Amino acid sequence: MFLVIGYFIGGTFPVSNFTGAVKESNIVIQPQQPQQMQQTVKLQIPSFAPSRGSDSAQLNIVEFGDYQCPFCGRFFQQSEPQIKQDYVDTGKAKFYFLDFQFLGPDSQTLGQGAWCANDQGKYYDYHDYSYSHQGQENSGWATPDKLKALAVNISGFDTAKFDSCLDSKKYEARVQQLTQIGQGLGVSGTPTIFIGNDQKEYISVVGAQPYDVFKQVIDKQLG
Repeated sequence: MFLVIGYFIGGTFPVSNFTGAVKESNIVIQPQQPQQMQQTVKLQIPSFAPSRGSDSAQLNIVEFGDYQCPFCGRFFQQSEPQIKQDYVDTGKAKFYFLDFQFLGPDSQTLGQGAWCANDQGKYYDYHDYSYSHQGQENSGWATPDKLKALAVNISGFDTAKFDSCLDSKKYEARVQQLTQIGQGLGVSGTPTIFIGNDQKEYISVVGAQPYDVFKQVIDKQLG
């Protein structure tokens, strides 16, 4: 039994060019309701996706998230640090954050900004700063101009290069592509975390669950 604590889309949008195949799914799109949920998928992580952790790690932990989603922010603050400490920093797992930006234009801008930061090797610096300074959803806290002002505070950042990249919408298609990949895998809300590897199909955990929920699935997949 999983308690779904996340934001969910009420409708659908066209899916194309996604990587992965859903094997089994029973997802009801109702936020914050107890649901019995079992989903296993085959997932191919895009080669361009930045990661945290050792390349020799046995397991992958892949989050599909929206930078405006408060439940993603809760996961970042509450469960992710313990996962990082116990599994990523110890070399047992690699962590990936992939875009599922669906809550509005500011989500799209935030997602594009992450990839502009990645051009400077600062993907997770940007990721962490964005969630640590997350504003209210669709309140205008992450318009392009405000995002540029926030980016000034990231250590070692070339802000002129970042501003130019963001203005050009260089990564608009990539953010859309990753969101479509998530949709193709059965993602209907954020955060959705897949835990597995190429040998074992990925098991999903949906919502900002307590750490022990993630630990149970991770330990099962490591066993």
